[in-house]
Amino acid sequence: MLEMKENRVYRPFLGGKMLDELSGTEPASDGHYPERWICSTTAASDGTGISVTTDGKLLTEYVKEPLPVLVKLLDSYSRLMIQVHPDDARAAKYFHSDKGKAESWHILGTRTIHGEEPYVYLGFKKGITKEKWRLLYEKQDVKGMEECLHKIPVKSGDTFFVPGGVPHAMGRGVYFAEVQQPTDITLRTERISPAKELLPDESLHGGAGWDALFDCFDYDGYSLEEIMQRYYVLPEGEIVIRNQYFTMEKIHCLRKRVVKSGNWKIAVVIDGPGKGKEYYLTEDTEFLAGQTILLCSQGI
Repeated sequence: MLEMKENRVYRPFLGGKMLDELSGTEPASDGHYPERWICSTTAASDGTGISVTTDGKLLTEYVKEPLPVLVKLLDSYSRLMIQVHPDDARAAKYFHSDKGKAESWHILGTRTIHGEEPYVYLGFKKGITKEKWRLLYEKQDVKGMEECLHKIPVKSGDTFFVPGGVPHAMGRGVYFAEVQQPTDITLRTERISPAKELLPDESLHGGAGWDALFDCFDYDGYSLEEIMQRYYVLPEGEIVIRNQYFTMEKIHCLRKRVVKSGNWKIAVVIDGPGKGKEYYLTEDTEFLAGQTILLCSQGI
């Protein structure tokens, strides 16, 4: 069992107040570190992001192989920029990566910001072509780009699966857990960040060029009902989501529980305190809200 230090990552959007509250940081505030990467063996595009254990060592010094998922907590004050992640095939073609970035969102909480209720943008409406999307980008018609996507109100407990290729943008006021394939390949179509910064070309196309950027979008359009059928996920007991990429469970420990970790599990304590121990230990360990732990039954 390895406990991690808090691991916040810079992003060109604002948020993070809910992460401060989780970790007990005062005063809790929004800033440019709105993501917390958990038990991460994946580096962000700026080289940060690898988790550090509470004994001061990089997690990569302990694990034999990189973990096959990346877990994050995110909290948005400003809307994230409209973006897409490549699927496995396009990640290999354009970024020499053996993994794309399919991801899932589980909404943990929301807040109303400037009178705007929380929401996500997800998936193209019908009739959007690559030519139309590229023209909107060249004009930097952000309103037009927003109108191409479905705007979906969200609440605590909602879960979505977002395959590579599907355009999306998390809206204001959403605090959520994300489990994804372990890459940081993010492509954007907005040149100006929420902080009014002009982004360099590489922050938009990831260094692969403009044709690659627009080829990474899936232009299949759907009605809102079809979008919800494809990407909204209903839980099955404690299983929030399970697919070929990852599984997320939400466990309410109101009494003594045995949690089988298999080869490994990443645990995030969202609410606490509580107590637990590994099977070979005699003493209980107290778990507090905000703690993040790598459990491994086979040794590390």
